[in-house]
Amino acid sequence: MDPKMLFCLPEGDALFNPLNTMFIQMACILVFSQFFYLFLKPCGQAGPVAQILAGIVLSLLTIIQKVHDFFLQKDSASYYIFFSFLLRTCFMFLIGLELDLDFMKRNLKNSIVITLGSLVSCAIIWIPFLWFLVRFLHIKGDILTLYVAFLVTLSNTASPVVIRSIIDWKLHTSEVGRLAISCGLFIEMTNIFIYTMVIAYISGKMTGDIFAYTFATVVIIFINRFLASWLPKRNPKEKYLSKAETLAFFILILIIALTIESSNINSTGFVFLIGLMFPREGKTYRTMINRLSYPIHEFVLPVYFGYIGFRFSVHSLTKRHYLVLCMIVALSMVAKLLGVLCACLFLKIPKKYWLFLSTILSVKGHIGLVLLDSNLTYKKWFTPIIHDMLIATLVITTLLSGVISSLLLRTQEKGFSHQKTSLEFHDTKEELRVLTCVYGVRQARGLISLISALNGASSSPFTPYLMHLIPLSKKRKTGLLYHELDEDGVNSTGGDDEFGTNEGLEINDSIDSFTRDRKVMIRQVKRVALMQNMHEEICNGSEDLRVSIVFLPFHKHQRIDGKTTNDGEAFRDMNRKVLKQAQCSIGIFVDRNITGFRQLHGFESVQHVAALFFGGPDDREALSLCQWLINNAQIHLTIIQFVADGSETENLVGDAVTKENNDVLMEIVGNDQTNDETDRSFLEEYYNRFVTTGQVGFIEKRVSNGEQTLTILREIGEMYSLFVVGKHRGDCLMTSGMNDWEECPELGTVGDFLASSNMDVNASVLVVQRYRHSFEIFVDE
Repeated sequence: MDPKMLFCLPEGDALFNPLNTMFIQMACILVFSQFFYLFLKPCGQAGPVAQILAGIVLSLLTIIQKVHDFFLQKDSASYYIFFSFLLRTCFMFLIGLELDLDFMKRNLKNSIVITLGSLVSCAIIWIPFLWFLVRFLHIKGDILTLYVAFLVTLSNTASPVVIRSIIDWKLHTSEVGRLAISCGLFIEMTNIFIYTMVIAYISGKMTGDIFAYTFATVVIIFINRFLASWLPKRNPKEKYLSKAETLAFFILILIIALTIESSNINSTGFVFLIGLMFPREGKTYRTMINRLSYPIHEFVLPVYFGYIGFRFSVHSLTKRHYLVLCMIVALSMVAKLLGVLCACLFLKIPKKYWLFLSTILSVKGHIGLVLLDSNLTYKKWFTPIIHDMLIATLVITTLLSGVISSLLLRTQEKGFSHQKTSLEFHDTKEELRVLTCVYGVRQARGLISLISALNGASSSPFTPYLMHLIPLSKKRKTGLLYHELDEDGVNSTGGDDEFGTNEGLEINDSIDSFTRDRKVMIRQVKRVALMQNMHEEICNGSEDLRVSIVFLPFHKHQRIDGKTTNDGEAFRDMNRKVLKQAQCSIGIFVDRNITGFRQLHGFESVQHVAALFFGGPDDREALSLCQWLINNAQIHLTIIQFVADGSETENLVGDAVTKENNDVLMEIVGNDQTNDETDRSFLEEYYNRFVTTGQVGFIEKRVSNGEQTLTILREIGEMYSLFVVGKHRGDCLMTSGMNDWEECPELGTVGDFLASSNMDVNASVLVVQRYRHSFEIFVDE
């Protein structure tokens, strides 16, 4: 081979080879996009807007003849088309990998209705405009293909632009953000299917190829599933697959994608399907996400969006065409607006989301460019005027939609922000999002058991996150550079680091075991920070992930001999700061993994859990959390209410049936009264829903002071494997005197007693603090 071709050297008198020029364009797009994003981010604009603007600026610079000759060389289009194919193959596979399947299944009806509303509205509006366009541009013949091309190109939603924008706005964990992503994908895939079927029908040659490639895609999916389970077994002690093993998946995907594209069929849907059906658990999935997310989100997508703007050109348009261009842009956005509004009205989606959904779903640029590059070039009506008009419409519509969407978010910031409500007002039919924080495998196993217990109701949406906290030492004890450390930020060659290199691997193994048995995916997050700043990472992560409650590990752990060991005061300070600053409810889990609570995966072990109720918002929050334990067949929940002796009594409901030792049924008549009317009403409703039906046991204990409370807690300490209790007591007769020997105030009076190693209590303890507004914190302090 000629060395000039091998190293992409220029040929003849050319200053640069087109391939070299293309890489220089990519570098310019990245530099310009970062420059624009620096100024537009404070205004709330998403990354795609800045990146498309960077491409437009680069396109406008081609007005200069020397720049034009450099950037638009002969035969450069073939390079762009092929490289564009590689980029979209990568990010469509990643989109399929990252898609929230559980949410899409729950909102399948909403996504389909909005997709149909959008397409039908666009199809109806484009019919009369097509009649005008045919006469205005003097188009003759092949009107059906023209109509389908305009419908697909201008009614489409560019799902990569939607996803990247939603992530930049931190809406990817919200209901409206995930709904927008699902609808964008449905609209895009529907348009690809429509256009492919029409072209196949017209040509009469592609129908057989489509079925053949569909079968080949299914074969690739099964091969991937086999490799995903087989490859991790080759090196079980490695945290991720090797780079060569990762490359094997891409080779399979590129082979099928190139084969499909060679038949003039768009491969986007096939690649997306391969990513969608990829196994969602285990080492292989973590490797693919870890190796793909950063380069695709930070390099591939910005270059692709910049390429959309770079295609912007109005050289062939005259003044009379600008009016038509404005009409196309307006009709494209109005059609989408009407379709989405009608669908939202039918689905009874909150009004505050209507306009945002219609504008964000108006962004274009992905499939439109693919169709313009591949399927339309041989059509007689496809003139430079129509080409430039469609490209300009895609770019202008995307910019307008992105800007309007960001303005809507800024003006309605409260409506789109996370609704920081407590579990007390959280319906069990709604999605429960929890975040568990661990800094080692010891804490991970206990908190995964807690997650397993909360996942009792399979019909209730449940999204657990696990955040691996990796403290960053102030002074690194190794001379290695950062890139020479492993993924956890520790010395991979050994040393005296506090956290061993196997921690991450063992945490992954525990999560994989849980996923296999419970069929629930735990999404992993990693945070590396200085210990004094770790609470900020947890608080910010809880807001970004929009969780309802954060579970923190206690700063002590149980040894084999049953005694407790302090993991460090730094972790205790972290817990205190999170309790004070977090914008959601907090649970501190005192894990007695040897003698206490442990949810064994794959075993039908029954755990007896006691919820202690003294009264107050934290106790109500703790009891509300227990609602997710009730439907777990391996959990027997008993409510133990402490009532001040001598208080006025009132018949609460009547007789209650409790379960003791899984066999004995004991009848208890509960007379309950609390000083707070809110507590009484809450407990009465809870009693009627769960106790009278036999799902939950109920016991009342009358005490006169804290000493009697301590006596009762010692008596029942061996009867249960987990105690759930609220943190804040305030001035309470039932706990008076208990804080005289207080050791850990962050657990509250009762939680501190139960967690103490000096007491004869072997059960695990979960102390819950309800999310408190600023004025409540001020009163407490």
